Amino acid sequence: MCMLSRLFSSTSQSPDAATPMVHTPAGPTLEGIGLLRAFGSGEARTVAVNDASIGLRSGEMNLLMGPSGSGKSTLLAILSALLRPEAGQVRALGEDLWTMSETQLERFRLRNCSYIFQGYNLFPALTASQQLEVVLKWGESATNHEAKLRARTVLGQLGMAHKAHLRPAQLSGGEKQRVAIARALVKNPNFIFADEPTSALDWENGQAVIELLRGCARDRGATVLVVTHDHRLVPYADRVFEMADGKLQPESLAHDTVTFLSSETSVDIPPLPPDRPRLRLVEPMPVAG
Repeated sequence: MCMLSRLFSSTSQSPDAATPMVHTPAGPTLEGIGLLRAFGSGEARTVAVNDASIGLRSGEMNLLMGPSGSGKSTLLAILSALLRPEAGQVRALGEDLWTMSETQLERFRLRNCSYIFQGYNLFPALTASQQLEVVLKWGESATNHEAKLRARTVLGQLGMAHKAHLRPAQLSGGEKQRVAIARALVKNPNFIFADEPTSALDWENGQAVIELLRGCARDRGATVLVVTHDHRLVPYADRVFEMADGKLQPESLAHDTVTFLSSETSVDIPPLPPDRPRLRLVEPMPVAG
């Protein structure tokens, strides 16, 4: 069990007790059906997401990959209740999200969702620890002591405990990204949406992030969706979805299949974690960017 799971567990467990299994339902906890979203009008109209349907289950980490401009971030925004589609339906935990009022949507996001953006979105006046503490105090009514403990623990997992007292202006880009990631993970959400979470990190720190995301899925039953260009993350995912020109490919790739790579693409894929099955290469297909 990962450190996050032990931290958030409400009951103690003896060292000899078996690790509890997270129940993963057969059906999706998050489902998008026939989603459409375009920007602009007339001749300038561009369709970013075109009739996309996808189903994600709890306890799984999913990657959404594809070339720049393929619609990945737009689809993530729609599924995460941040961007209203022009057509289609998003169902999460049995709720039809886009029939909710704005107040209901805000309440749903607060209770169930965490976001990791490329732009960090940190509060300039708050320290790294306070960025996390405010989420716990506001969203979960945590005490000061509990909020500080959980914030320090998650920051420590990302190698930021020694900089917990610093404000964003005193942190590097990679350090800001790690604080933003810690803030998303600290509240133990049902859904985690991450847009290029490792783009500002070296591989050592990027690997720590993806292990935490994977642990949240497996140990806590979260549904995790990661938009990424980083093919090194593929061995850590349960499912990989490819997107091109606003459309999802007909099938997602299972966790025992590596993503499509052109013969000219050189990707340094790290060794597979010991508890994962071996990769099986599929027929190469061209991929842009």
